[in-house]
Amino acid sequence: MDRVLLTVGGSDSSGGAGIQADIKTFGALGFHGSSAITAVTAQNTLGVLEVYPMAPEAVRSQLAALAEDFEISAAKTGMLSSREAVQEVAVFFEREEIPLVVDPVVEAEAGGRLIEPEALELLVERLIPLARVVTPNIFEAEAITGFRVADEGSALRAGRAILDLGAEAAIVTGGHLDGDDVLVTGEGDWIIRGERVAGGNHGVGCTYSASLAAFLAGGKDIEEAARLAKAFAAASVKKSIEVGRGASPVNPLGEALERAERYDVLGDVSRGVEALLSEPALVHLIPEVGSNLGMAISGASGPGDVAAVEGRLVRAGKKVKACGSVRFGASRHVARIILSAMSFDPGARAAMNLRFGEDVLEAALALGLSTSHFSREEEPEGRKTMSWGAGDAIRRFRSASNTEDVADPGRISSPVPQVIWDRGGPGKEPMVRLLGRSAGEVADLAVKIARGPSVRREPIN
Repeated sequence: MDRVLLTVGGSDSSGGAGIQADIKTFGALGFHGSSAITAVTAQNTLGVLEVYPMAPEAVRSQLAALAEDFEISAAKTGMLSSREAVQEVAVFFEREEIPLVVDPVVEAEAGGRLIEPEALELLVERLIPLARVVTPNIFEAEAITGFRVADEGSALRAGRAILDLGAEAAIVTGGHLDGDDVLVTGEGDWIIRGERVAGGNHGVGCTYSASLAAFLAGGKDIEEAARLAKAFAAASVKKSIEVGRGASPVNPLGEALERAERYDVLGDVSRGVEALLSEPALVHLIPEVGSNLGMAISGASGPGDVAAVEGRLVRAGKKVKACGSVRFGASRHVARIILSAMSFDPGARAAMNLRFGEDVLEAALALGLSTSHFSREEEPEGRKTMSWGAGDAIRRFRSASNTEDVADPGRISSPVPQVIWDRGGPGKEPMVRLLGRSAGEVADLAVKIARGPSVRREPIN
């Protein structure tokens, strides 16, 4: 069977919802997306300015062309603004045996009505009876059933009313209530629990119904598909893109892109570690507590978003060895440094710690690296040293104009210094930390410092 999905709906010129959101969702879930456009909208994140319905014959021709060539695994409908569009779409799905998700779009998330009253009436009469599942939000459920949906009980009632219209299942999505969805089928009812998710919501309904169609096409039963679609839609909201001045578009590709980025970061750190282990002089820069090299994904929010060496890099005779593999969440120490730096410069995503010494600082300055420091004596009680210390050093660096803390202020292009050092404290080893935009960049700096003529090279047994 071809992994082809079909979306029938409106084009969103802002790219956040409609056909555009559906196609991105299909692709993110491993399907080829095809489309039949029923209307072209002039809209942005602030609202819908104009709607231009496609001629009925144009809708008919698009659907016929797709049916002639593709074996369509599942389909979804979205914006069907005119009665004529609903008529053409209904005739098509009455003829073709394709599992159908009906998303009865009434209004855009950005604002603006997207369906004529007569079109909604025909949708209820002709399309809902063909649906494997109907996915109204509470306002759409009210428009279809004619009664108010204000809580879980009334959402269940609305779902059952939609089943009475002929649908196999109905999911009343709860983004406007408490975040829970109500799934109603002939075999039983389920509450799909969820939470309100912070982020942009332009296109979330389209993304939800498109992902539901994909999961059903992949062989999931309706309950599992509903849960997976809810999680996928929530992730797309979390990864929403801040563009425009209104409702930010969701990002259906966000999770897929993050997975790809995590793979890239693991590779970058691994290559950086290989470069470090192959440099004989690096053994002279390893502190007593060991060293680590880490790198975060973009937009990192916690240690789980930072890849580092499990167990650190340590001295092993005349060499340096890695105690474990590179993985995310392996080091809270280096993660705190990176996360603190990223709060000032999102691009400062990598760091490594080295032993402290005037010889090491001299080598860093000889390379023209910008430096700053913090004092553990000034550390507030109850604060994590690395989070506070890195932040204090960065603030000191930003306010410096021509002090011993900055190697060459004229070359500063980032609000974050390349070197942060401290002289330690009771029970705390003094340390130098390198910061950069990638693990490879930081590893390269460490190798250059290790080769510096000023670096002390004590005999190692």
